[in-house]
Amino acid sequence: MKIQIIRSALALLLIVAGVACKKVAVGYLDADHASFPKKEVQAYRKVADDSPHSTKQKYPAPWSSGRIQGVSGTNPVNYLLSDVKASDGGDAARFKEEEKKGTITVSGGTINVFPAAVKVLPNGRYTVSLKVYNEGHTKILTDICTFIIQEEE
Repeated sequence: MKIQIIRSALALLLIVAGVACKKVAVGYLDADHASFPKKEVQAYRKVADDSPHSTKQKYPAPWSSGRIQGVSGTNPVNYLLSDVKASDGGDAARFKEEEKKGTITVSGGTINVFPAAVKVLPNGRYTVSLKVYNEGHTKILTDICTFIIQEEE
């Protein structure tokens, strides 16, 4: 009887050890239903002096996409500008240059276009794709948000 108990305990120990040694992928990332609260954000070159976007303010506020929704995964989840498509007079290469300069940022799932970028970008539509990633997982969110640069409201 004791031998059977010892054998059963050893068998259970071997099963547990085998499961524990199995390599498990790190984390997860689910972005299949990712979206922004507003699909389009309008940014204006000419704004009132008392607007938070005015360059006359000490720290002009950016035009922001709002925080992305529908992304879950093992932290840290990171976001990068993946691509930009321009239409209606926009210049995708210039948009990417402004992102490199820091006048357009992708931070914590929010895209920010600062007045300094709006000042130099041609009027048009800029449709942004993001790369969302964490350790071991990557997803490209194609054409997820559009910024529309215009002269004035």
